[in-house]
Amino acid sequence: MIRDVMEKISQSVSGGRIFNSVREISNYHRIQASPGYRAAAQHVQQRLAQSGFNAVIHTYPADGSTWFFTSKMFREWNCRKAVLDLVEPQKRLADFSANNMSIIQRSIPCDYRGQPLDIVLMDKGSDPQNYAGVDLKGKLLFVRQNFHGFMDWAIQEQGALGFITDVIAEMPGVRARADLYDVMTYTSFWWRQPDEPPTFGFVLTPRMGDFLAQLCLQKRADHEKDPSADAYPKATAFIDAELYNGSIEVVETCLPGETDEELLIVAHLCHPRSSANDNASGVAASMEAVKAIRDLTESGQLPRLKRGIRMIFVPEFTGTYAYLHGIGEARSRIKAGINLDMVGGRQVHGYGPITISGLPHSTPSFVVDLAALIMDEVRRNQPAQGKGNTSAMFNGKVGSFETGSDHYVLSDPTINIPSIMLGQWPDKFYHTSGDTPEVVDPFILHKSASICAGYIYLLANLSPEDIPLILNKSLERLTEDLSELVKKAAGKQLASGLLYRKMQHLTEFYKGCNRSLAGFFSEKDEQSVQVRIERMNKLLEQAADTLWNGYVEDFDPDFEVTNEPAPAAFRYVPVRKYVTPVSHLEDHALGDPEKLAACKDHLKNHASKLHSAHYFDGVVQFYINGERSLWEIAQESMLETSDGSVEYVDRFVRLLASLGLVEIN
Repeated sequence: MIRDVMEKISQSVSGGRIFNSVREISNYHRIQASPGYRAAAQHVQQRLAQSGFNAVIHTYPADGSTWFFTSKMFREWNCRKAVLDLVEPQKRLADFSANNMSIIQRSIPCDYRGQPLDIVLMDKGSDPQNYAGVDLKGKLLFVRQNFHGFMDWAIQEQGALGFITDVIAEMPGVRARADLYDVMTYTSFWWRQPDEPPTFGFVLTPRMGDFLAQLCLQKRADHEKDPSADAYPKATAFIDAELYNGSIEVVETCLPGETDEELLIVAHLCHPRSSANDNASGVAASMEAVKAIRDLTESGQLPRLKRGIRMIFVPEFTGTYAYLHGIGEARSRIKAGINLDMVGGRQVHGYGPITISGLPHSTPSFVVDLAALIMDEVRRNQPAQGKGNTSAMFNGKVGSFETGSDHYVLSDPTINIPSIMLGQWPDKFYHTSGDTPEVVDPFILHKSASICAGYIYLLANLSPEDIPLILNKSLERLTEDLSELVKKAAGKQLASGLLYRKMQHLTEFYKGCNRSLAGFFSEKDEQSVQVRIERMNKLLEQAADTLWNGYVEDFDPDFEVTNEPAPAAFRYVPVRKYVTPVSHLEDHALGDPEKLAACKDHLKNHASKLHSAHYFDGVVQFYINGERSLWEIAQESMLETSDGSVEYVDRFVRLLASLGLVEIN
């Protein structure tokens, strides 16, 4: 059935039609909570209506004070004009009307057209001690790194007015500064704290930044020779913008099924113009996927839906928090989901494979194995020389869980909508003005939309006949994952004790994924489904035992398994008092300087030492279920992420408790 379904979907999906939608959407400046985003949402609603869908727009406050679960809303922002002009030599450095990324988004208004400002090159890092004796008051700071490190001391304490930046986040092997010499980085203020100093900023290309830096250095040298000469270049600045109580919008449409159970498709509509791959591609591909399903089921080429399909277009993260909060207990009807992020980049232009990102191990589900099966079918797109064989004309892979988009919220056990992400990484033009329709490929869009449509349709109409292939894929994927662990241990990258624990952890996760299949079938099929699941789970255990015994015999025959007892200090049981993951700790310390200081200390002195604190902290939260001890939470989190320590988890959980988010028993 899977192959038959995918052949029909592939024929129905049009990469050219998706590409045209990407072009249309990328024309909007889609900053979260802005008139541009609202116009894009209205465009998507109209497009869906023209295709025969009943689409609605939900509106939620963006006022800087409303909370949706753990997400605090920011205020709406609108920018009408912004320019930065160098006085001598006369040169326009930035112009919002020419490129919307030439301003740091959410900049406050300013008018220094008749009052040129000194530009100070901050080329000694962000440590204030390095600028002792430098007067920053009333000046523009030219920073060539993340500007957040200058906010507290340079803006708030010393009275600098705003920023100029030409920062480019380099990715070794993917993009260097020289590769993006004429593009701008998407940067933004967020105004989460009431005591943040209101400020503004402009963004330059690296080429323009190098020109300005050289001018700053020349002015500095001239001033040292002749103190009467100006020490800094001067520029006039003007921004016509405002922050105000407004709203965000979520576009929703659905295809009804025979039951009240549903599946969810999410794509984020936000980001500055053009942001074509990130994420006009995800929006356009998901629209095409649902259209294909609707057309095929209404024409009788595919059976009608048993479970309904709901699709939402959101401002990333904030819209998903608001939507889930708004539908209340109705979210319990949603069985699984998919989040489409960047899904159309040309793979010959520095774009990575189409990637299926997996689930947190605290929310096991078979949906990743189903998605992997579907990708296998979509990759069968070019006949090979051997009879019956095919070659894939694009790169694709199944990866581990990541926290970078809305599936992170959905897969939290307190929401319990296990959701994969379909995306691409690396992305050469990620969060830059180089992310234009020219880097998007109709061929890749077709493959991504086909994967989405096949995944969501097969979940809607899952049949007992699909179970053997899904379970077989589970065995295949576990064996691959365990084999990789054995290779690392054989290469002395893993100690034998850690290898054993990781193998046990992975095996239990895959067994849990298989068991989740039972929740998609009625009592009539329950017994036969359970028999198949338990039979496969025994095979998973046997595969793990075989690989482990082979490793010990060949590489570490003297190893003995021992269990480390939990120290008394880590035996307490934390209980979550909140729904959805906490991503911004400082939001929960408003009005309390001591708690705010503790949050900043955590981020600066502890979280910064992890490989990925956002990922690790999210995984830790997911394991807090009111039953596991701190020791168990730490062990599972460390095994899943290969990061962190028990002491770090203890410190983090106690910080959550101090913020009133966790209760310690």
